[in-house]
Amino acid sequence: MKHFLIPLVTLLAVLCGGVAWAGSASAHADLVSSSPQDGDVLDAPPTELVFTFNEPLLPDFVRFIATSPDGQTGDLIITGVDGPTATITWPAGAAAGDWSVSYRVVSQDGHPIEGGITFSYAAPAPTASPTSAAPTPEPTPEPTTASPTSAAPTPTASPTVSPAADTGTGTSVWVIVALVAIAIFAIGMVVLVVRRRS
Repeated sequence: MKHFLIPLVTLLAVLCGGVAWAGSASAHADLVSSSPQDGDVLDAPPTELVFTFNEPLLPDFVRFIATSPDGQTGDLIITGVDGPTATITWPAGAAAGDWSVSYRVVSQDGHPIEGGITFSYAAPAPTASPTSAAPTPEPTPEPTTASPTSAAPTPTASPTVSPAADTGTGTSVWVIVALVAIAIFAIGMVVLVVRRRS
């Protein structure tokens, strides 16, 4: 009877060990959700990515790699790991197009998990810079009092004296004076003669 029980106990132990191994294998971390989700088409580039798994992660063993539309790859900056959630900063100025993000994480049971998502976004629309209106020139204030305009002096015509006319006038005056003197002298002589005769 004892010889029969030993193989039976061994078989049960093997079966229990297999069940325990299967349970631990199924307990590995799996991706539960992500933002953006796999296959999303975004209107604008994201500022960060958020990956949530079904088990807490080991912060020192979390890695995310981005592959650009032209095939360039690079590690993303992990902002933080809080339990099952990892937050990743999306690089500013990353080109528009189809991106893929792959991850390699290790859950607290020590088993590494790999996977990835893809998403895309278009180039952000350029923002129109406000055009500053050209300043309206202020009107020049008109002077309240009209500035006196100095009229050009009208030249007064200086009287032109004809030398011939001046000469003639002077001569006639002297002639008259001489005639008067001669007349007076003649009258005086006549008076003298008359007095002597009388």
